[in-house]
Amino acid sequence: MKKQYTMAGITVLLWSTLSAVSKLLLNNFQPMPVLFYTSGIAALTLLVINIVLHGPGFFRIYSFKDYKNILFLGTLGLFFYNALYYVGLSLLTSQIACIINYMWPMMIILFSCIILKEPLTIRKLLSMAISFLGMIVICAQGSTGSSSSGSLMGMAACFLAAICYGLYSVFNKKNNYDQFIMLFFAFMISTVLSGIYCGVTHTFFLPEISVLPGMLWIGIFVNAIAYVLWGIALNTGQTAKISILAYLCPFLSLIFGRILLKEQITFLSLVGLILIIGGVLIQTGESNNTASSVTKDYPI
Repeated sequence: MKKQYTMAGITVLLWSTLSAVSKLLLNNFQPMPVLFYTSGIAALTLLVINIVLHGPGFFRIYSFKDYKNILFLGTLGLFFYNALYYVGLSLLTSQIACIINYMWPMMIILFSCIILKEPLTIRKLLSMAISFLGMIVICAQGSTGSSSSGSLMGMAACFLAAICYGLYSVFNKKNNYDQFIMLFFAFMISTVLSGIYCGVTHTFFLPEISVLPGMLWIGIFVNAIAYVLWGIALNTGQTAKISILAYLCPFLSLIFGRILLKEQITFLSLVGLILIIGGVLIQTGESNNTASSVTKDYPI
Protein backbone atom coordinates (compact mmCIF):
# COMPACT_ATOMS: atom_id res chain seq x y z
CA MET A 1 0.00 0.00 0.00
CA LYS A 2 2.90 2.38 0.69
CA LYS A 3 4.04 1.93 -2.92
CA GLN A 4 0.61 2.97 -4.23
CA TYR A 5 0.57 6.09 -2.05
CA THR A 6 4.10 6.92 -3.19
CA MET A 7 3.09 6.67 -6.86
CA ALA A 8 -0.04 8.75 -6.22
CA GLY A 9 2.00 11.35 -4.33
CA ILE A 10 4.53 11.63 -7.17
CA THR A 11 1.65 12.00 -9.62
CA VAL A 12 0.11 14.82 -7.62
CA LEU A 13 3.45 16.64 -7.48
CA LEU A 14 3.90 16.28 -11.25
CA TRP A 15 0.38 17.52 -12.03
CA SER A 16 0.82 20.43 -9.63
CA THR A 17 3.63 21.85 -11.78
CA LEU A 18 1.48 22.12 -14.90
CA SER A 19 0.09 25.63 -14.41
CA ALA A 20 3.38 27.28 -13.50
CA VAL A 21 5.51 25.55 -16.15
CA SER A 22 2.87 26.14 -18.85
CA LYS A 23 2.64 29.79 -17.85
CA LEU A 24 6.41 30.14 -18.27
CA LEU A 25 6.09 28.82 -21.83
CA LEU A 26 3.00 30.90 -22.59
CA ASN A 27 4.74 34.09 -21.51
CA ASN A 28 6.78 33.78 -24.71
CA PHE A 29 4.70 31.70 -27.11
CA GLN A 30 1.09 31.40 -28.27
CA PRO A 31 -1.08 28.61 -26.82
CA MET A 32 -1.55 26.44 -29.92
CA PRO A 33 2.12 25.85 -30.79
CA VAL A 34 2.79 24.97 -27.14
CA LEU A 35 -0.15 22.54 -27.25
CA PHE A 36 1.17 21.01 -30.49
CA TYR A 37 4.61 20.23 -29.08
CA THR A 38 3.52 19.07 -25.62
CA SER A 39 0.76 16.85 -27.08
CA GLY A 40 3.14 15.36 -29.62
CA ILE A 41 5.73 14.55 -26.97
CA ALA A 42 3.01 12.98 -24.79
CA ALA A 43 1.70 10.89 -27.72
CA LEU A 44 5.16 9.52 -28.48
CA THR A 45 5.72 8.69 -24.81
CA LEU A 46 2.35 6.94 -24.54
CA LEU A 47 3.04 5.03 -27.76
CA VAL A 48 6.09 3.48 -26.09
CA ILE A 49 4.14 2.81 -22.89
CA ASN A 50 1.29 1.09 -24.77
CA ILE A 51 3.71 -1.08 -26.72
CA VAL A 52 5.31 -2.16 -23.42
CA LEU A 53 1.93 -2.79 -21.74
CA HIS A 54 -0.10 -4.26 -24.61
CA GLY A 55 2.36 -5.14 -27.37
CA PRO A 56 2.89 -3.48 -30.79
CA GLY A 57 -0.59 -4.50 -31.96
CA PHE A 58 -2.41 -2.67 -29.16
CA PHE A 59 -4.39 -0.59 -31.67
CA ARG A 60 -6.24 -3.74 -32.81
CA ILE A 61 -8.00 -4.06 -29.45
CA TYR A 62 -10.91 -1.81 -30.44
CA SER A 63 -13.17 -1.58 -33.48
CA PHE A 64 -13.45 1.29 -35.96
CA LYS A 65 -16.61 2.45 -34.17
CA ASP A 66 -14.75 2.48 -30.86
CA TYR A 67 -11.97 4.58 -32.35
CA LYS A 68 -14.49 7.11 -33.63
CA ASN A 69 -15.70 7.48 -30.05
CA ILE A 70 -12.11 7.66 -28.75
CA LEU A 71 -11.20 10.39 -31.23
CA PHE A 72 -14.33 12.33 -30.27
CA LEU A 73 -13.37 12.01 -26.59
CA GLY A 74 -9.81 13.09 -27.35
CA THR A 75 -10.99 16.13 -29.26
CA LEU A 76 -13.31 17.18 -26.45
CA GLY A 77 -11.27 16.18 -23.41
CA LEU A 78 -7.73 16.98 -24.48
CA PHE A 79 -7.70 19.25 -27.52
CA PHE A 80 -10.49 21.65 -26.54
CA TYR A 81 -9.78 21.30 -22.82
CA ASN A 82 -6.07 22.07 -23.11
CA ALA A 83 -6.49 24.71 -25.81
CA LEU A 84 -8.97 26.64 -23.68
CA TYR A 85 -6.92 26.18 -20.52
CA TYR A 86 -3.77 27.42 -22.25
CA VAL A 87 -5.65 30.46 -23.54
CA GLY A 88 -6.80 31.15 -19.98
CA LEU A 89 -3.28 30.71 -18.63
CA SER A 90 -1.92 33.13 -21.22
CA LEU A 91 -4.33 35.85 -20.02
CA LEU A 92 -4.43 35.21 -16.25
CA THR A 93 -2.08 34.46 -13.40
CA SER A 94 -1.46 30.74 -13.02
CA GLN A 95 -3.24 30.66 -9.65
CA ILE A 96 -6.49 32.19 -10.92
CA ALA A 97 -6.49 30.00 -14.05
CA CYS A 98 -5.79 26.86 -12.02
CA ILE A 99 -8.50 27.54 -9.44
CA ILE A 100 -11.24 28.33 -11.98
CA ASN A 101 -10.23 25.25 -13.96
CA TYR A 102 -10.76 23.20 -10.82
CA MET A 103 -14.51 23.56 -11.34
CA TRP A 104 -14.23 20.40 -13.47
CA PRO A 105 -15.30 18.05 -10.61
CA MET A 106 -18.52 20.03 -10.28
CA MET A 107 -19.05 19.78 -14.04
CA ILE A 108 -18.70 15.99 -13.78
CA ILE A 109 -21.34 15.90 -11.05
CA LEU A 110 -23.67 18.19 -13.04
CA PHE A 111 -23.32 16.32 -16.34
CA SER A 112 -23.60 12.95 -14.59
CA CYS A 113 -27.06 14.03 -13.46
CA ILE A 114 -28.01 15.36 -16.91
CA ILE A 115 -26.46 12.71 -19.17
CA LEU A 116 -26.15 9.60 -16.99
CA LYS A 117 -29.44 10.32 -15.19
CA GLU A 118 -27.81 10.06 -11.76
CA PRO A 119 -30.02 11.46 -8.97
CA LEU A 120 -29.64 15.16 -8.18
CA THR A 121 -29.57 15.14 -4.38
CA ILE A 122 -29.59 17.95 -1.84
CA ARG A 123 -25.94 17.19 -1.07
CA LYS A 124 -25.01 17.60 -4.75
CA LEU A 125 -26.90 20.88 -5.01
CA LEU A 126 -25.19 22.17 -1.87
CA SER A 127 -21.74 21.11 -3.09
CA MET A 128 -22.27 22.81 -6.48
CA ALA A 129 -23.57 25.99 -4.85
CA ILE A 130 -20.51 26.23 -2.56
CA SER A 131 -18.10 25.57 -5.42
CA PHE A 132 -19.77 28.14 -7.68
CA LEU A 133 -19.55 30.65 -4.83
CA GLY A 134 -15.81 29.98 -4.74
CA MET A 135 -15.57 30.61 -8.48
CA ILE A 136 -17.44 33.90 -8.06
CA VAL A 137 -14.89 34.97 -5.45
CA ILE A 138 -12.03 34.14 -7.84
CA CYS A 139 -13.72 35.89 -10.77
CA ALA A 140 -14.34 38.99 -8.68
CA GLN A 141 -10.63 39.07 -7.89
CA GLY A 142 -9.55 38.38 -11.48
CA SER A 143 -11.80 41.04 -13.02
CA THR A 144 -10.06 43.81 -11.06
CA GLY A 145 -6.76 43.36 -12.92
CA SER A 146 -5.09 45.87 -15.20
CA SER A 147 -6.70 44.32 -18.29
CA SER A 148 -10.26 43.49 -17.28
CA SER A 149 -11.34 42.45 -20.80
CA GLY A 150 -8.40 40.05 -21.08
CA SER A 151 -9.08 38.76 -17.60
CA LEU A 152 -12.75 38.11 -18.38
CA MET A 153 -11.80 36.28 -21.57
CA GLY A 154 -9.24 34.21 -19.67
CA MET A 155 -11.70 33.31 -16.92
CA ALA A 156 -14.32 32.34 -19.51
CA ALA A 157 -11.75 30.15 -21.30
CA CYS A 158 -10.81 28.35 -18.05
CA PHE A 159 -14.44 27.75 -17.17
CA LEU A 160 -15.20 26.44 -20.66
CA ALA A 161 -12.18 24.15 -20.28
CA ALA A 162 -13.72 22.78 -17.07
CA ILE A 163 -17.01 22.21 -18.90
CA CYS A 164 -15.20 20.33 -21.69
CA TYR A 165 -13.44 18.13 -19.19
CA GLY A 166 -16.64 17.44 -17.30
CA LEU A 167 -18.34 16.29 -20.51
CA TYR A 168 -15.30 14.24 -21.48
CA SER A 169 -15.21 12.43 -18.14
CA VAL A 170 -18.92 11.59 -18.23
CA PHE A 171 -18.75 10.24 -21.80
CA ASN A 172 -15.55 8.40 -20.92
CA LYS A 173 -17.30 6.81 -17.95
CA LYS A 174 -20.04 5.52 -20.28
CA ASN A 175 -17.54 3.85 -22.62
CA ASN A 176 -14.97 2.56 -20.11
CA TYR A 177 -12.03 2.29 -22.54
CA ASP A 178 -8.49 1.35 -21.54
CA GLN A 179 -7.18 4.71 -20.36
CA PHE A 180 -3.62 4.33 -21.67
CA ILE A 181 -4.79 3.44 -25.18
CA MET A 182 -7.41 6.17 -25.13
CA LEU A 183 -4.90 8.76 -23.92
CA PHE A 184 -2.47 7.87 -26.70
CA PHE A 185 -5.08 8.46 -29.40
CA ALA A 186 -6.42 11.50 -27.54
CA PHE A 187 -3.00 13.15 -27.53
CA MET A 188 -2.53 12.14 -31.17
CA ILE A 189 -5.72 13.91 -32.24
CA SER A 190 -4.75 16.90 -30.09
CA THR A 191 -1.39 17.02 -31.89
CA VAL A 192 -3.01 16.78 -35.32
CA LEU A 193 -5.68 19.43 -34.65
CA SER A 194 -3.30 21.91 -33.02
CA GLY A 195 -0.83 21.28 -35.86
CA ILE A 196 -3.52 22.07 -38.46
CA TYR A 197 -4.40 25.26 -36.59
CA CYS A 198 -0.75 26.33 -36.45
CA GLY A 199 -0.31 25.57 -40.15
CA VAL A 200 -3.38 27.58 -41.17
CA THR A 201 -2.49 30.54 -38.92
CA HIS A 202 1.27 30.35 -39.60
CA THR A 203 2.08 30.24 -35.90
CA PHE A 204 4.53 27.33 -35.96
CA PHE A 205 7.91 27.93 -34.37
CA LEU A 206 10.99 25.84 -33.80
CA PRO A 207 11.52 25.54 -30.03
CA GLU A 208 14.71 27.09 -28.74
CA ILE A 209 16.90 24.97 -26.51
CA SER A 210 15.89 27.13 -23.53
CA VAL A 211 12.21 26.07 -23.77
CA LEU A 212 12.75 22.38 -24.54
CA PRO A 213 13.03 21.35 -20.85
CA GLY A 214 9.61 22.85 -20.11
CA MET A 215 7.97 21.17 -23.10
CA LEU A 216 9.61 17.83 -22.37
CA TRP A 217 8.59 18.09 -18.71
CA ILE A 218 4.93 18.67 -19.59
CA GLY A 219 4.82 16.18 -22.45
CA ILE A 220 6.69 13.28 -20.83
CA PHE A 221 6.11 13.62 -17.11
CA VAL A 222 2.90 15.64 -16.62
CA ASN A 223 0.91 14.40 -19.63
CA ALA A 224 2.12 10.79 -19.89
CA ILE A 225 4.04 9.27 -16.98
CA ALA A 226 1.84 10.90 -14.33
CA TYR A 227 -1.24 9.22 -15.82
CA VAL A 228 0.50 5.84 -15.84
CA LEU A 229 1.49 6.15 -12.19
CA TRP A 230 -2.00 7.36 -11.27
CA GLY A 231 -3.65 4.48 -13.09
CA ILE A 232 -1.42 1.90 -11.41
CA ALA A 233 -2.00 3.47 -7.98
CA LEU A 234 -5.79 3.48 -8.41
CA ASN A 235 -5.91 -0.07 -9.79
CA THR A 236 -3.75 -1.62 -7.07
CA GLY A 237 -4.69 0.43 -4.00
CA GLN A 238 -7.75 1.67 -2.15
CA THR A 239 -9.20 3.87 -4.84
CA ALA A 240 -11.32 6.22 -2.73
CA LYS A 241 -8.51 6.98 -0.28
CA ILE A 242 -5.87 7.47 -2.96
CA SER A 243 -8.19 9.69 -5.03
CA ILE A 244 -8.46 12.20 -2.20
CA LEU A 245 -4.77 13.04 -2.73
CA ALA A 246 -5.73 14.66 -6.06
CA TYR A 247 -7.37 17.51 -4.16
CA LEU A 248 -3.93 18.64 -3.00
CA CYS A 249 -3.05 19.61 -6.58
CA PRO A 250 -4.51 23.13 -6.72
CA PHE A 251 -2.96 24.04 -3.35
CA LEU A 252 0.44 22.76 -4.46
CA SER A 253 -0.04 24.60 -7.78
CA LEU A 254 -0.21 27.87 -5.84
CA ILE A 255 3.12 27.03 -4.22
CA PHE A 256 4.78 26.22 -7.55
CA GLY A 257 3.36 29.46 -8.98
CA ARG A 258 4.95 31.32 -6.10
CA ILE A 259 8.33 29.58 -6.56
CA LEU A 260 8.59 29.58 -10.37
CA LEU A 261 6.62 32.72 -11.27
CA LYS A 262 6.95 34.81 -8.09
CA GLU A 263 3.16 35.14 -7.95
CA GLN A 264 1.71 36.37 -4.69
CA ILE A 265 -0.78 33.94 -3.13
CA THR A 266 -3.71 36.21 -2.33
CA PHE A 267 -6.25 35.83 0.43
CA LEU A 268 -9.15 35.73 -2.05
CA SER A 269 -7.42 32.98 -4.02
CA LEU A 270 -7.24 30.84 -0.90
CA VAL A 271 -10.86 31.60 0.05
CA GLY A 272 -12.12 30.77 -3.44
CA LEU A 273 -10.08 27.59 -3.63
CA ILE A 274 -11.20 26.41 -0.19
CA LEU A 275 -14.84 26.96 -1.19
CA ILE A 276 -14.41 25.05 -4.46
CA ILE A 277 -12.57 22.14 -2.84
CA GLY A 278 -14.99 22.23 0.08
CA GLY A 279 -17.89 21.76 -2.32
CA VAL A 280 -16.16 18.80 -3.94
CA LEU A 281 -15.37 17.19 -0.59
CA ILE A 282 -18.98 17.57 0.56
CA GLN A 283 -19.99 15.58 -2.51
CA THR A 284 -17.37 12.86 -1.93
CA GLY A 285 -19.05 12.04 1.35
CA GLU A 286 -22.22 10.94 -0.43
CA SER A 287 -20.82 7.56 -1.44
CA ASN A 288 -17.60 5.60 -1.27
CA ASN A 289 -17.32 5.61 -5.05
CA THR A 290 -17.67 9.32 -5.67
CA ALA A 291 -14.03 10.23 -5.11
CA SER A 292 -12.82 7.56 -7.50
CA SER A 293 -15.37 8.40 -10.20
CA VAL A 294 -14.53 12.10 -10.01
CA THR A 295 -10.75 11.63 -10.07
CA LYS A 296 -10.16 8.54 -12.22
CA ASP A 297 -9.57 10.69 -15.31
CA TYR A 298 -7.87 13.57 -13.54
CA PRO A 299 -7.19 16.40 -15.99
CA ILE A 300 -3.69 17.53 -16.71
